[in-house]
Amino acid sequence: MGYTGRKKEVSKSINLCWRNILSGIIIAVFVTTTCLGSMVMAEGKLKPVSEAEFKKGKDVYDKYCAVCHGEEGDGYGELAHALYPKPRDFTKGQYKIRTNATGSLPTDADLIHVISVGIHGTSMIPWDILELDQIKSMLPVLKSFSEAWQYREPESPIAIGREVPSSQQSIARGKELYEQKECWKCHGENGHGDGPSSYDLADEWEIPIQAYDFTRASKFKGGATNHDIYLRFSTGMNGTPMPSFANELSDEDRWSLVHFVKSLAEQKEGHGHGE
Repeated sequence: MGYTGRKKEVSKSINLCWRNILSGIIIAVFVTTTCLGSMVMAEGKLKPVSEAEFKKGKDVYDKYCAVCHGEEGDGYGELAHALYPKPRDFTKGQYKIRTNATGSLPTDADLIHVISVGIHGTSMIPWDILELDQIKSMLPVLKSFSEAWQYREPESPIAIGREVPSSQQSIARGKELYEQKECWKCHGENGHGDGPSSYDLADEWEIPIQAYDFTRASKFKGGATNHDIYLRFSTGMNGTPMPSFANELSDEDRWSLVHFVKSLAEQKEGHGHGE
């Protein structure tokens, strides 16, 4: 009897021990889930922000951005029907203006830059009335609209090759590449955005878009500096027919292409048709 009693006591102790362990695991899971539920991702998958910080950014977004991009970031704000090009649908995780490889999510610096300076030729104005901290507070909000940010991280900015000086030789090389890569099919032989394929262009969501008119010197969507245009040729524009030439053209050739397309605007101005 004494042996049997001790055996039962040991069995009860083991069961009690396991119950305590399981209870501890359940509590830990509950606490972790609760904490994570009040956080959203700020940079890729790893850096969360508090619920209070998220609300601060959402308030800024709702006040300045939701009227076009929608409260849920789907591009269907109250004014969206009257805008062309259409507001960005953040739920798709596709961003045109970036400094990293084609297909990548943008870096925080990319998002801040676009919000700060706007996008030429669209209703996206420069939000220079916002403080930098206000802009930064919106980044977790933008990322919360697409699950892409939960599984992917932005790639690092591409390396910028040393610029080739503009010259008759580099412009001539750029013109040759413009023809070889069939840029003229969309952008036109003289860069007016009136190529034979320009009338059928659409983005990934079947929304009609226009090929850029290179003769409009200062109106490039991603910026009009040589550096900006080089980036568009190197990174492409996600969600559009504009590809990246990073794996097809050398740094020197991409710079030559930059100088050629910029020369198209200069030719227009030389003929007295500048805007």
